[in-house]
Amino acid sequence: MSQYIFQGDFTSTAGFVKVNLLLIHFKDENNIHFIYSPHLDLTGYGMNLEEAKTSFEIVFEDFVDYTLHKKTLGKVLSELGWEFKGSANNPKKVIAPSITQVIKDNKHVSDIFDKYPVNTYHQAVGLPALT
Repeated sequence: MSQYIFQGDFTSTAGFVKVNLLLIHFKDENNIHFIYSPHLDLTGYGMNLEEAKTSFEIVFEDFVDYTLHKKTLGKVLSELGWEFKGSANNPKKVIAPSITQVIKDNKHVSDIFDKYPVNTYHQAVGLPALT
């Protein structure tokens, strides 16, 4: 399992902040399962729900690793509407935009809600603290 995706209690480790992502599960007209994070604009897919979840974990970890390597995580999250609170001496609080704002700003998200029956759930994830 991805080092950034947590089940159960989250124990804060130095350099990480806990974020609860809203994830959307839906099936398209070809019965392909999708897990989509509107707050990160990331998608995983598979022939069943478990494959879609595993795919999403890989995509999420690749996203975090890539943006950390390029030193663009904060910039990308800001462009997606995320806010950062706190100082270097205190752990930063990372605030995702509201789902209503995401739907308003991203036609793809509103199309998903309009076109497919969806199930939503929250997943605790860890993002490296931005200093």
